[in-house]
Amino acid sequence: MSALDVARKDFAAARRSRSLWTVATLLGLLTTLIAFGYSAYRVPPTVTVVRLFRTMGTVFGLLLPIVALVASYMSIAGERESGGVKFLLGLPNTRRDVFLGKLASRLAVVAAGVTFMFATATAMAVARHGVLPLSTVVGVFAVSLLYAAVFVGIAVALSAAVAERSQAIAASVGSYFLLVLLYVIPGVSVALLVRFVHQVMLGFERNVDLYNAVLYTSPLIAYRKALNLVLPGTAQRQVLQRASEGDTLPAYLGDEVSLVVFAVWLAVPLAIGYWQFEGADL
Repeated sequence: MSALDVARKDFAAARRSRSLWTVATLLGLLTTLIAFGYSAYRVPPTVTVVRLFRTMGTVFGLLLPIVALVASYMSIAGERESGGVKFLLGLPNTRRDVFLGKLASRLAVVAAGVTFMFATATAMAVARHGVLPLSTVVGVFAVSLLYAAVFVGIAVALSAAVAERSQAIAASVGSYFLLVLLYVIPGVSVALLVRFVHQVMLGFERNVDLYNAVLYTSPLIAYRKALNLVLPGTAQRQVLQRASEGDTLPAYLGDEVSLVVFAVWLAVPLAIGYWQFEGADL
């Protein structure tokens, strides 16, 4: 066997999961309802559909991490808890084969779910408005796939680093709170915390670029910035605050940097997770 064999076996098992089919169906219905109910006042149909997919991006920013974490949090931890990992390693597999195979399988599962969600939304948008701004739809789809892949990588890495279901659940919930919710909940957000520490506790002058740089460490903020790379100029959103009206953001806070943030969140957790799995007592 090899990493590819592990991926095929795991994908076949995941494909039969009722919970994953249920989640995919519910999210497909949700995207269909959003596409059906969305309308804009006195704008051309093409603009309406572009705004629809911009709104879908906002929704996906919160939902896709949940999909990725639910689909991946037990990928390796489940095998360790059940003892199945010993069977996998009893075959001519290395720990690297198991790790990469599980990662590839869960990436494929989540990609299939995201594709289904976009397909339903696109079909409804075309049926209702009669237009398809292909570059926008494909761009948002590609960025969303990359965003989901980041959280698949995080979930697989966490799953490789723990040995029990309870630990995997706790790690996944904690990662969603720290990387997503903590950046959007009013009153307890990272932005307010950083400002409080910087200005009140340390007594420094207000530095908006510093606060933005801290916010930009979140995959969620990177996803919102990355959407600006594929949306028309009129549909782009101001994700980060500017120091004053008319100011431009420094280069390190540009939209293109979002791809670097994604790359870091893909590479670093996977490297740490593999290192923990390689040295774990199974």
